[in-house]
Amino acid sequence: MASSQVLSKGNSSATLGPDRLIVRQGRQRKEIPLEAVSEVRAGGDTVLRVVLTDGVVHRLDGGNPTATEAFRVALDEALPVERNPAGSSLVVTEREPSAIKAWQVWVGILLFVAGYIGYVVWVGHSAPDPQAWPLVLFAVFPLGLGLPLTLGILFKTVDLVVLARRGITVLGAMTYHENGRQSGTYLFTDTDGNEHTHHPTFGRSSENLQIVYDPRNPGDNAPRRPLPEVLLMYTFGWLFSLGILAMGVFMVAAPFL
Repeated sequence: MASSQVLSKGNSSATLGPDRLIVRQGRQRKEIPLEAVSEVRAGGDTVLRVVLTDGVVHRLDGGNPTATEAFRVALDEALPVERNPAGSSLVVTEREPSAIKAWQVWVGILLFVAGYIGYVVWVGHSAPDPQAWPLVLFAVFPLGLGLPLTLGILFKTVDLVVLARRGITVLGAMTYHENGRQSGTYLFTDTDGNEHTHHPTFGRSSENLQIVYDPRNPGDNAPRRPLPEVLLMYTFGWLFSLGILAMGVFMVAAPFL
C-alpha cells in the first residue's frame, strides 16, 4: 500500500487521501472530496491551484519544486472519472481545537503559584533584604495583569503584521437573531467560498464592516481601521502593558536592589 503524499510549507499542509484532500492551515482544517475537484494546476514552482467543479480555487503551498510537482502528479492521477458539479458545497471546513489541554494550563498555573510562594518564603529568610518580602508578595498583582496583557498585545501585533503583509479585505454583513435583533457579529465569505464569523472587540451596529482576513487562516481576522487609529491603539497598548509588567518585575527584584 502506497503512503499518502503530504505537501507542506510552514504551518500549512495538504494530505492526499484515498477519496479526499485534507488541507490544514494553522488550526483550520478542510476536507475536499476528490469528486469535487475539476483539475489541479501549477501556479508556480511551489504553488498548486486546485480548481473545483464549480470554479472555486484552493491554493496549496509546497516547500520545494520537486515535492510540489510530485504532489500535483499524484493528485491528478487520483482524481475520479466521474465528478460532482456541486464543487465547493461539498467542502467541509472546521477549526480544530487548541493542542493545549485545559488540565495542562491548570498544572502550569499551579506550578507557577507554588514556585512563586517558594520564592516569597526564600526572600523572607535568605534574601539580601528580607524585609522586602511583602513587596515581592504583592508583585503578583502587577505581574498577573501585566504578563497576559503583554502577551496579548504581542499576539495582536503579530496578527497585525501578517494581515498587513497578505490580508484580504472583504465586506462583512451583520447577522441577526430570530427575533430580528442584531447579534453583534459579522458574516463574511473567503475566496474559497467558505463562510466565517467575525466577533468585534467593541460592539458595532453598522450593517456592513470591512474585515481583513488571512487567506491561509481566515479565522485570523480584524476590522479594517485607519492607520492613525491603529498606531494610537497599539502604542498605548504596548506602553500600558509593559508599564504594568515593569512594575511587577521591579517589585520582584526589590530584595536585590
